[in-house]
Amino acid sequence: MLSTEEIVSHQPLSSHSSQVAIVGVGGAGNNLLSQAIDGGISPRNCVAVNTDRGQLSESRARNKVLLADSTETNSPLTRQRGGEGQLLAYRVSPFTRESDFTILLTGLGGATGTKAAPLIAQWHRDRVRPIVSVVALPFIHERERRFVALRGLKKMVEACDCTVIVDNSIEKPALLDSKRVADETAALAVRGLSEVVASSDQMISHQILNILSLGSVATVCIGPVESKERVQSAVSDALTTPSASLPLTKAKGAVLLFRGIEPLNNGQAAQAYEAISSLVGHDVDFVHVSTRCQARSSLSIFLSGYTYDMALGTVDDLIEDLYDMEYGLESKATRVGVRMPLYEMELA
Repeated sequence: MLSTEEIVSHQPLSSHSSQVAIVGVGGAGNNLLSQAIDGGISPRNCVAVNTDRGQLSESRARNKVLLADSTETNSPLTRQRGGEGQLLAYRVSPFTRESDFTILLTGLGGATGTKAAPLIAQWHRDRVRPIVSVVALPFIHERERRFVALRGLKKMVEACDCTVIVDNSIEKPALLDSKRVADETAALAVRGLSEVVASSDQMISHQILNILSLGSVATVCIGPVESKERVQSAVSDALTTPSASLPLTKAKGAVLLFRGIEPLNNGQAAQAYEAISSLVGHDVDFVHVSTRCQARSSLSIFLSGYTYDMALGTVDDLIEDLYDMEYGLESKATRVGVRMPLYEMELA
């Protein structure tokens, strides 16, 4: 267990802060971006990217990029610029080139987000610019879209420093009461992360990125805080509803972002860490940052250190669930012992 003195504790600083660009790609990415803006993010550094002019016009982002459809990506101009990746970067980079940190929002399973988001992410990473993506996976009953999304997820984790998964198929936090709780989860995660990075010292941003980068995949747990005296129980409650089905015991790091009228003190942060390490079952790298706001107190916990294989898991549960749904059968406890990751099965 870490002592209070060993816990990294920071309050947002006004000097030497990082510039953050937030990019929403595709229809789902645009919707998530608009929801994050509605939640308090400034639209000034937000970029909406889409092939659909109508959806793009409805975006609340200040900067908008209309992409050519897939039939135009093989044009001579595209080939001269070295392919789709460079063409997409050419269109998006004017709005992100001054940023120190990029957050990419997209939904996987469709055409634009699944195809364009990894290319845009890779361009930023090639220039040694930290990029964290928040991706939404389709519902389990969206069978074809979900298989496409799982393939796209592999490309995203390869292109980003860290990919935060928000899965529509699992239960979400009680803090969220809308029908599209996954959208709210993603929007709250982006808001919390962007607020902290934009208002904190660059050293703090680097520490957050280092913890997120302990693995290629992360999950986020969001919950309300009724009072600061109950931070420990709030953390425990939040950890019961992660945004993705990743095993708590495999987590290597935790980033706790608290929003409230008064910041957490070191004692309260120590209690939060004890709750996390107790549920995880071992010590983890930990940093916490508080942001002052007049709204209802809440916290976001990013658990990191996961790999793509952990996120993908095995395909036996998914295949049997889809089979049962196809033929109107009830899912059974017995599972077929197929231990083959999806991407290997496709290549077999």
